Amino acid sequence: MQTSQYTLLLDEESQELIRRTQNTTSDEEMEALLRALVVKLQERCQLPEVQNRYEKLDQPNDFVGTYPIGADGYAISYDPVEEEEAFWNAWATYGYVVGKEVVSREQCAKTVTRIKSLLHSLSGNQFDLDRPETYGDVPVDQNGVPAISRGFFEVYHDDSLARIRQAVRVYLHHVLLWGRAELWTTFDRYGVKTADKKESKGLPIHVDQNPLVHSGFTTTQGVLALIDCPLKQGTFVAVPGSLNSFSDYASAVEKRDTNYRGEYVEAGWDPDLHNRLAANAQPIPIRAGDLVTWDSRTTHANSSNLLSTPRLVVYLSAGHAREDSVELKGERLAAFQSGEGKNVRDAMMHASMPPRCALYGMMEELRQPEDLTYLGRLLYGHESYPTTR
Repeated sequence: MQTSQYTLLLDEESQELIRRTQNTTSDEEMEALLRALVVKLQERCQLPEVQNRYEKLDQPNDFVGTYPIGADGYAISYDPVEEEEAFWNAWATYGYVVGKEVVSREQCAKTVTRIKSLLHSLSGNQFDLDRPETYGDVPVDQNGVPAISRGFFEVYHDDSLARIRQAVRVYLHHVLLWGRAELWTTFDRYGVKTADKKESKGLPIHVDQNPLVHSGFTTTQGVLALIDCPLKQGTFVAVPGSLNSFSDYASAVEKRDTNYRGEYVEAGWDPDLHNRLAANAQPIPIRAGDLVTWDSRTTHANSSNLLSTPRLVVYLSAGHAREDSVELKGERLAAFQSGEGKNVRDAMMHASMPPRCALYGMMEELRQPEDLTYLGRLLYGHESYPTTR
């Protein structure tokens, strides 16, 4: 792994504020602590000695190796608060990093219960995620499109998602990756990959960024495990160091369609590229509460679920807040109000490809309204970040 000599973003004052947010039970005190933390992080992110490491991020490295896996078979994870340097070094070396328990196991368990309840209710109490014999009764929309397909469960707005998106350690995880405090959370969905033969299949290795459209670092992607996701349960897969091969995807696009400008590009569209990258593909099993985030130029996939229990995750990331854009803020507000999933990349809205189950209409009575904290209101784009310059 690469080593760094960079100034850490989190100082002792930042860490103390973080600890206090974890210990308070007062809503009023939490509001004040979050406001102080955001301003402190803004100040730290603006320091030239902190920004130095982000300016070097696009420089290629000659790393050849694999992401570290522990003796228990799970990927080594790094606490973004207590292990910032190790966290950063993994990110700079592999093109992805696993943040350690950025969401509590208690919150993960509550989210699992919520997913099961939603599926049960949406199916007219026929579908039970714990009973594979009921999988034929998966809820569908008015067009017959199933709520679970390709490993995705098409719910984009619910309080259970908001609690995860606005978790302080999730926010810090993303602040460290971007080197900025002004972020928007993605509007993405749950991931449910059952043991059903059709839906348990893994995704092929690919990138979600077309080098002919965006050639540099543009966005991150991420998966938060709600339960332990071991090797055989449809875990995340990545090719370490594959950032160096991102530009080679141009040949895959040209072989597929010279006019293609979509962001999803499979390595398999160029057999030579696929064979070279697939040889180094590495499963990244992660524990409940851990968040694996990758640079969208990193070649990745997920594996088939070979177990009888489902893979349960939340697709979760963050990126630059675009508060200067009335249009993008309007897109986010409209989606929040309707519950609809849409693909508006610049607005940090990541819906799956059509056909997409139109659950937002069916969810009107079931949706639990989001209880947003001050941090949540910033991340959702409902409030503007304080001006510090």
